[in-house]
Amino acid sequence: MKLTFDPKAIQANPNKAFKLFEQKVTKSISRKENVNLKSFYAELGEIGDAFVAQNDLQTMNKGSNRLAELFVNKGYNNIAGIIYSFLIKLNKDNPTEIENLATKALAIAKRYNDPVHIMARCNDLRKIYSITEPQSDKLLKILYTEKRALASICKNYNNAQNRFQTLETKLKPLENYEILLGKVKLQIAEIIKDKSPKEALEEATEAYKILKKHGIANLLTKNETLLSELSKQK
Repeated sequence: MKLTFDPKAIQANPNKAFKLFEQKVTKSISRKENVNLKSFYAELGEIGDAFVAQNDLQTMNKGSNRLAELFVNKGYNNIAGIIYSFLIKLNKDNPTEIENLATKALAIAKRYNDPVHIMARCNDLRKIYSITEPQSDKLLKILYTEKRALASICKNYNNAQNRFQTLETKLKPLENYEILLGKVKLQIAEIIKDKSPKEALEEATEAYKILKKHGIANLLTKNETLLSELSKQK
C-alpha cells in the first residue's frame, strides 16, 4: 500500500495528520497489506517536521512510540525499526530519549541479525554512555556488541547489504567500518586495561594495525601510549 498525503494539511494541523496517518497504517496492517516503506517514511518525516516547527516534539515521540510498539506486536519489526531510527535523528539533542529509542531499536536489529543497524544503535548508546558512564559495564557491553557487528560487516561486507534493513540502497565504504572498529577496540582496551591487561593488549594491538593502515594520526599517539603501558605489564 502506497500512502498519499497533503503536506499543507500536515503543516496546518500535525496532530490531526498523525491520527489520520496512524489510522491508515493500522488499517493497512490489519488487512495484512504490504506498506510502501518510502511513502511511509516520507509522510512520517513530514509530520515530524511539522511537530518540530510547532515545538511539540513530545507529542510526536509519544504517538510514534505507540505506533512502533503496535508494529512490533503485529510482527512488522522492520517498520518499527524505521520509526525508531527516524525518532533518534529527530531527538538528536535529547540523550535520554535517544537511549530509550536506541535500546528498543537495537533489540529489533538483533532479531533481524542486521549488523549494520546493530552497529548504528550501539554507536548511539556508546556516545551517551561514554559521557554518562565512561567506565561502566553497561558501556563495555555495548562496545563488545558493536565490535562484533563491525567485525561481521568488515568480514562480510558484500553480504552485509542483503541484511541491511533500510530505505537506503548502499552501505558506507568499507574503510568507514574498519576505522570505527579500530576506535571501538581502542576504547575497549582503555576500559579493561587494569582488569584484563592481556586482553587489553590484544585489542590495542589490533586497533593500532587498523588505525595505522588508515592513517588516523590523532588516535595513533594515544594507541602507542597505551601499548607501551600494557607491554610493561607483561
